[in-house]
Amino acid sequence: MSVAMGSGTVLTVGKDKITLDEFKQRLNNFASENGIKPGQMSKDMVLSNLDNLINTMLLLDEAKKEGITVTTEEVNDEYSQLRQGYTDEQFNKIFIEKLIDKNLWLKELKEQMIIKKLIASHFSAVAVSQAEIERYYNKHKDSFSVPEMVKTKQIELSSVDTAQLAMNELKSGQSFSKVAQTHSIAPGAANGGDMGYLSASDLPKELAGILFTLPVGKISGIIKTQFGYQIFLVENKIPAHNQSMREARNDIITTLRNDKTNEEFAGWLKTLREQENVNINYALLKRSGLL
Repeated sequence: MSVAMGSGTVLTVGKDKITLDEFKQRLNNFASENGIKPGQMSKDMVLSNLDNLINTMLLLDEAKKEGITVTTEEVNDEYSQLRQGYTDEQFNKIFIEKLIDKNLWLKELKEQMIIKKLIASHFSAVAVSQAEIERYYNKHKDSFSVPEMVKTKQIELSSVDTAQLAMNELKSGQSFSKVAQTHSIAPGAANGGDMGYLSASDLPKELAGILFTLPVGKISGIIKTQFGYQIFLVENKIPAHNQSMREARNDIITTLRNDKTNEEFAGWLKTLREQENVNINYALLKRSGLL
């Protein structure tokens, strides 16, 4: 990770060095990605970025020692996932408009992928006991309340004429899923218009008022909304209730594993810092106006 750039070394972690120029580039990317104007980063933000960079360097060095890396194919796959829904031209335009250094962004993407692999190799098998699950559930019972939910499908149309055509087909006995696949312009049309389970807070107030009063198995009329014209089918309703421990079990396990992983990771990172020589050139940071 050593860098041959001018302007002096601002950070040394073991044998690796970061120059002021590279650190500024990283700060600029961070600011651009977070909508912060150049030169308006607070000292706390600068120090936070510096701290994160130290962690990154320590973890990358550890990954190197353990032979953990990522292939070009893996990076390309991750990149493809991130730019999903955009053409190459549209995605590149984002970097240009936001003044993000794409080469550095790709480098940092690869770094984070390596670190993710490293962390997974150390903390993927964190155990959670039944006693811990029970203690957590009993202590947080109030947080497992579930609001009333409605399972619905929708058909979204651009004009009242196509909406009426769809409604006529429904009245003639065609299945809601088939009509949705044929006529709907909503993203979930290929899945028969399935919207899954929704709470009132997930919906505009006027739609919540309709769907939560519509009986199960019934189809709404044609509803004019900001999206065009919509028809809904209510498939099922779940009343408001408190989840049992069995229902909440998987979520509790995820929470406890995350908490344990974060705690163990913080301790491991602290040990890595204590074992490695870390030197920050505060004088250079002050002279550059960053602190």
